[in-house]
Amino acid sequence: MKPKIGIATNEINEELEILSNTQIAYSPIDTIEGIYNAGGLPLLLPIGSPELARQYINTIDGLLLSGGQDVSPLFYGEEPSPHLKKTLPTRDEFEIALVKEALRQQKPIFAICRGMQILNVAMGGTLYQDINILEKNTIKHLQETHPKYTSHTITTEKDSIARSILEESTTVNTLHHQAIKELGKNLKATAFSPDGFIEAIESNFKEQYIFAVQWHPEILLQNKHNQSQNIFTNFVKNCRK
Repeated sequence: MKPKIGIATNEINEELEILSNTQIAYSPIDTIEGIYNAGGLPLLLPIGSPELARQYINTIDGLLLSGGQDVSPLFYGEEPSPHLKKTLPTRDEFEIALVKEALRQQKPIFAICRGMQILNVAMGGTLYQDINILEKNTIKHLQETHPKYTSHTITTEKDSIARSILEESTTVNTLHHQAIKELGKNLKATAFSPDGFIEAIESNFKEQYIFAVQWHPEILLQNKHNQSQNIFTNFVKNCRK
């Protein structure tokens, strides 16, 4: 049996004529294919009531959190900055519930970009609402080059999932303007950008698989990026246990 991977979906709520003004729940195809290619069975989890989180997590073997909107700062005790972009509070609330239930059941979690940020918030951490106004931001984190190409380097920490997959240093793409400020409980940072922003986080406990990255490995799969597929494969492998 293939391990069942629950992918938390995003929503298009705008009235788009091409979609006949219909609201859409979706997941990037690249993410789905990354799970397929790793031997997993992707199942889409539409945004819903937080009360559904336990039933969803009961059904799956691992949870994947994708990219998307900014995380509402109200979920980590801050007021919105003038630099905050669009948020979707119903998604935040639902994904926080999914994370907490996955942790309770010790189901593996893999998170991408915004997914890493909402994971951190769910575990008690905070975010920079906009890194572009910070003096420490000295490289471009929102690339204009097509994201199937890498843009900047990262370095990884010893004895980490990041190091085992990505070696000591690699290059990644980058499509974010928010980043982790304070780490959530029981998390550790295991990769960094050249200007010191957290690029990957993991669990402090071997019993709980967590691997989250600030970049978009699913888009790099378009360019047959082996390290990115290895990230998906490592996650699905741990969902089999």
